[in-house]
Amino acid sequence: MSNNFQLSTLNSHLSFRVWVRCATFNQAPYITATMDGFCMQQTNFPFLCVIVDDDSKDGEQDIIKQYLREHFEEEAPQPPKGGDTDAYHLLLARHKENKNCYFAVFLLKYNHYSIKKSKELYYQDLIVGTDFIALCEGDDYWTDEHKLQKQVDALDANPQATLVYTNFRLIDGEGKPTSRSHINKFPGRSHSGDNLPTLFRYGNYIMTLTTMYRSEVWQSESFINCPYKMDFTLTLSAALMGDFIWIPDQTADYRSLESGMVMSNHAKVKQQTKAIYRYYADLFMSGQRKPLSFFQRIQPTLFILLWALKMKDHQFRKNILSISLLSRLLLPVAFVILKKERLKKRIEKWNKV
Repeated sequence: MSNNFQLSTLNSHLSFRVWVRCATFNQAPYITATMDGFCMQQTNFPFLCVIVDDDSKDGEQDIIKQYLREHFEEEAPQPPKGGDTDAYHLLLARHKENKNCYFAVFLLKYNHYSIKKSKELYYQDLIVGTDFIALCEGDDYWTDEHKLQKQVDALDANPQATLVYTNFRLIDGEGKPTSRSHINKFPGRSHSGDNLPTLFRYGNYIMTLTTMYRSEVWQSESFINCPYKMDFTLTLSAALMGDFIWIPDQTADYRSLESGMVMSNHAKVKQQTKAIYRYYADLFMSGQRKPLSFFQRIQPTLFILLWALKMKDHQFRKNILSISLLSRLLLPVAFVILKKERLKKRIEKWNKV
């Protein structure tokens, strides 16, 4: 149990192996499927689902409360978190049938996003004592009842791995299968082992709702000090620290919505993603990463150089050239590759005319 609150019916020595992070806002049509995906998980360990609703105005908070009344045994929160504050109302509960499934629900009383107030403080205390973190937002949901167990088993068997991820299905707002050209490429880029080169080449192709991380990633300096906390941030922190495990099983449905954060704030997200890339590329080039041989450093370094050339980020390129002999050796290669890629695109464009 967390050091900051406990359910009165729990043994004080109970610890959660996994905590599930679920952020949601105005996702009333979808949140029930999300919670169903949590509650269906069959595990041999207790897990805690932390849901933070950012003052939804579409009735989502009422849906969550009704769901808990129907399916859970609610308990009174203990200090210092308390059950009711100026910022939130906290509900703690254990599932009536799935005795390994616990919920901690923060129903915020004012919208934190609009005033740029972080919601991380509602999660940070709960990570203490847990081994792993899984994530799923309130419009997505898990479809495999063994998702958490498979991923815990994989990480237990591979101590060098910091993240495990799986395949997924892409759906629209009505739950029907759909297609997005860039997302369709993600499974083909997925693999076990060192994912740093692939991430630096393509950007983020790992769907957060399919992942499980070691808690150390969340607590790492690289993650804490990054100015922007996005999915890509957590993924790159994990990649700097260790290897990944790819499970090709389809365990979740990702809902592609026009109202989603990425779709509705495209320019802002693009700018922040560039800043995140620069931040982690700097860490990699300065040696703040897992041990890699000279040959293992070649691909990531080459892809970082290519990115700098494509973005026409002259200052960033100058910085990495100044701190890495390998980057200076690979710069001519990066120029050749970039010219070949541009020539290929021109030929493809001419063929379409």
